[in-house]
Amino acid sequence: MNHDAPVTPAVLQAHIAELEQQLKLSDEGVSQLAQRCLELEQQLLACQTELSRHSAEAENITLTLPQLFYDTGSGFSPRECLIATEDVYNELTHEVSVTFILPEDARAVRLDPGELACCITDLAISDECISFQPVNGLVLQEDSLLFLDVDPNLALHCTTGFGAGMKFAVNYHYYPLGRFLHEQPGKSLLRALNDLKLKNATAAQEAAEVLQASRAECMRLNQQLLTLQGIQHEYQVSLENMRASSSWRLTAPLRKLLTLLRGH
Repeated sequence: MNHDAPVTPAVLQAHIAELEQQLKLSDEGVSQLAQRCLELEQQLLACQTELSRHSAEAENITLTLPQLFYDTGSGFSPRECLIATEDVYNELTHEVSVTFILPEDARAVRLDPGELACCITDLAISDECISFQPVNGLVLQEDSLLFLDVDPNLALHCTTGFGAGMKFAVNYHYYPLGRFLHEQPGKSLLRALNDLKLKNATAAQEAAEVLQASRAECMRLNQQLLTLQGIQHEYQVSLENMRASSSWRLTAPLRKLLTLLRGH
């Protein structure tokens, strides 16, 4: 015999309330994790900026001029490339400001901000139709990128396509990492920071999956509750119809007599 408590609307509502509380706690946990990730990324940016500054001063490293590769149908190649002039980079402020004009229609465009491992901040493009995505870099914040590769590049995307004569300005701050990447402490630190970023991303994904599962369970229980409430309503209507029937009224004395007999 099954001794489990019957599933009633009250039981379902209690279960739903418990799931909603767990969902709230999960949401709070994800928010705290996201805040912690942001703090760590800010600390990383500050560390990388300071280290790159000292490295640049020690080795007098300057920016290799930015390049814009445009693919007209045969892939990216040096033949289809725009190279900025030397005056686009201010070594004192680390600011790069360059304007590109596409000479031909292109199906894909790639921006190489330099030829050294670097940290880039405040990256902005004047044309609002154009967005960017790092191909071989890490996004530290919305406007800060870290490139550990010696050939950093970004893929550009445009909602209206890249047509001949298209003109747009690119601005960013460029901080080369210099010899820091080739020293053992630097390698270890960057590897640890990358591992931490991956772990944070994994934890955030797991939390998101728990939230999704909890929401699905909550929706399922709500649907089950609605079904039980419908059954309860139908039963209540049937009961009221039965009590209002003539046969129920005619048998009222008999039911009263049976009740008295059971009492004795």
